[in-house]
Formats: sequence, structure tokens, C-alpha cells
Amino acid sequence: MKRHLFSFILISIILTYFTSCSDSKYPGYQLSDNGVNYKFHHKSGETLKAEVGNYVSLNLRYSLEDSVLFNSKDLNDILTFPYAEHNFEGDLYDAISLMSPGDSMSFVIVADSFYLKTGKLQELPEFITPGELMYYDIGLIKIENTKEYQRSMLEKQQKKKKQEISKLLKYIRSNEINTSPLESGLYYMEIEKGKGANPKEGDICKVRLEVSELDGRLLYSNMNPDLEPLEVVYGEDFDTKGFMQGLGLMKSGSKSQLIVPSSIGVGSLGMQGVDGYTTLIYTVSLEEIKISGK
Repeated sequence: MKRHLFSFILISIILTYFTSCSDSKYPGYQLSDNGVNYKFHHKSGETLKAEVGNYVSLNLRYSLEDSVLFNSKDLNDILTFPYAEHNFEGDLYDAISLMSPGDSMSFVIVADSFYLKTGKLQELPEFITPGELMYYDIGLIKIENTKEYQRSMLEKQQKKKKQEISKLLKYIRSNEINTSPLESGLYYMEIEKGKGANPKEGDICKVRLEVSELDGRLLYSNMNPDLEPLEVVYGEDFDTKGFMQGLGLMKSGSKSQLIVPSSIGVGSLGMQGVDGYTTLIYTVSLEEIKISGK
């Protein structure tokens, strides 16, 4: 009798385990207690779990059946964000709660939940079919508390700042630039002389410019004569402080090159798709100055 009772309990435990871990309606996935339809690819053996208020750093990709919607590896940095309460059962935060640093996993959700609950859209995008599945792939890199995160961010910024200085000095040497920077850090180099006075606050400057990074990556250009020049009001916020300072040194008809370090440019956080601590190169042609009030 005891032997039969033990066998019954053992079978019940085994059935409960397999039922609780395998009753996902998506083949190849398991269903967790918090509603995540998941499958692990690698488990590191670490035991640390994220808590609300922690910061998580990870590689993340999510896609539909036939197209990738986002891949953090396309970014220039690791994706880091605060870990928070879930938006719906089985979402990204619930999936992360199952993981420890070094783990990698995939999970699946209904895309409707992502757009309507996480994205808080009023209706689904046109390219989403109601009930369509969205697939996530996650590699959790690290979990940090607030102090650890602030320390690592400071170290990262200091590293980027040193790298910017190193790249700038290398650019100066390789291009044999002998011009000294102004007190602000701006390098101003006149290519073609102009005539008349410099712009004053409120004047409208018609400009053509080309903006690139030190490595030559082009960010913007309207140098093509088929394009209209930009009308920039001198003294008002436009692009970067370094550009405006350089523009103030020009005259109508002049052309100059500006080297704008991040301290008077994109700053430590970056802007318009440009990373923080990035030096910019401007080539500027000032075609005309319209005097304010005339």
C-alpha cells in the first residue's frame, strides 16, 4: 500500500512538473508561472535576478515571422534601461525576471499586446495583423543597482571623452592642421574670403553646409546647387553652439571649415543620431547676409 502511494505521489509530481513547464500553446516553448512563453538557449549558472529599480544591459532583437523590427546590435552601444513592473503578463519585463546575467533566451508574444499595451497605441500599425506573433531574442549581459549603474556610466563617459580627444588629435596630425583652437575649443579655418561685415544677432544667413564625423561619415549636406540654401537666423538656436560661433566669424561670400568638439557640439549625450563625445566637421559657405529689419 505504501509502495503504491509513493508511486502515485511521484507520478503526480512528474506530471505537475511537465504540465507546468510545457503547456505553452506555441510548439518548442515553455510557459512560465508569470505567463512567459519562453525557451532558454544558454544558462550561465548565475543566480542574480533583476529587481524593480535595477538597470539591465542586454542584447535584444524582436521580429515578426518575416521581418526584424529592432536589433540592438545595430546600435553603437549596449542597450541599457531600468527594469520595471510589467505592462502585461508575459511581456519583456516578465521574461527578464526569469534570467540571470549570461543567460540567453527567446520568447513569443502576440504583437497586439506590444503595440496596444506597451506602446499604448490606439490602434495597430497597418503592417500588423491582429493576433500576429512577435518573437524576442534576449542575451542578458548584466544587472546593476542604481549606484553601480551611475558608476559604470561615469566610467563609460570618461572613456568616451578620452577617445574623442585621441581621435581629434590624430585627425589634426594626419590632416596637417596648424590652426590653434579658439578658447571655446572651436577650430576655425577660412577656405575662401568674403566681403562686408560679420552677421549680427537677428540677421538671416543663407548658408550651404556639409556636416560629417571625423571618420568621414556624412551626416548632412545641401552643397548640391540644385538644393536651396538654409536660412539661419544668427544668434538663435540652430544645430550646435560651435556652428553658430563659426558662422559669426564669417562674411558674405566666405567659405570655412569648422572642427566642433562635443563640448560645443553634440555634448555628452549626443543628438540627432550622433553619439555623445563625437567631434563634427562643418564645411560652411555663407552666400548672403540679410540685415535684420531690412
